[in-house]
Amino acid sequence: MEKLKIAITLGNCNETYRQSILGILKDPTILELCTPTVFEEKDALQKLNENRVDALVVIPSSEAIECPADAIEVIITEKTNVVPLSNEPTADDIIKIRDILERDFDLRSPRIAIVQENTMQNSELANQVTAEHNINTYGPYTIDQIMAEDTAWHFDAVITTSSSSTQHITEILSQEIPVRYFASKKAVVTAAYQSVQIDTEGKTTNISWLTHPIYAAIDVIRNRAFYDKARRNPLQKLFRDKRDDRKKEDTTQENANNDKPERAS
Repeated sequence: MEKLKIAITLGNCNETYRQSILGILKDPTILELCTPTVFEEKDALQKLNENRVDALVVIPSSEAIECPADAIEVIITEKTNVVPLSNEPTADDIIKIRDILERDFDLRSPRIAIVQENTMQNSELANQVTAEHNINTYGPYTIDQIMAEDTAWHFDAVITTSSSSTQHITEILSQEIPVRYFASKKAVVTAAYQSVQIDTEGKTTNISWLTHPIYAAIDVIRNRAFYDKARRNPLQKLFRDKRDDRKKEDTTQENANNDKPERAS
């Protein structure tokens, strides 16, 4: 199997920072799974758009990374996934998040929780989405409710609607290094959750800031390939559902009755 091609962009960083990153990318474990190559940001985006690389990993030094307009951000932690939204969630948002969890994270029938400051607002959304779209949706919860007794751990994704709640929940759920994943239909883009700290000797004590976004991108690519392959040529039914026959008979009889000429009086 051909190794995945991962484009790495380091953002605006000095030479000491760059050399430290390049050294870590030579790790045998990483090289066994993929071929990481460092590009300038513009070149990396071009190669991603041209499908010349399988994923883009952004390792920021200091500047903030904005989520692309056509993507939904997912913050990956060990306990669950946090999905920050700029507005109150809609049914369409939850459908998109369900699709991301199933295709990109290999989660079947995922459980989704909504967290918002005003739990009285849009309070019936979870029940509506569950009933109309068969998506396991719960809430809304307050921050205190979702964090009480490890409630958040029972969900595959937690939707947040403010930067403060996103940061608070992410920090509590993350014992290790969280990863930002920008989910769109085609491109796979991940990033370190925050800037990597490099000391005066050009070293970092925790290389997970660099390796976790790479491993997350590889997992998404593999999950997508498995999901798409399983649905490319679906098997035809090996049995006939008699309920379908009854529906056809009822429809045929109804049409026949409608076609009968009226009796002359």
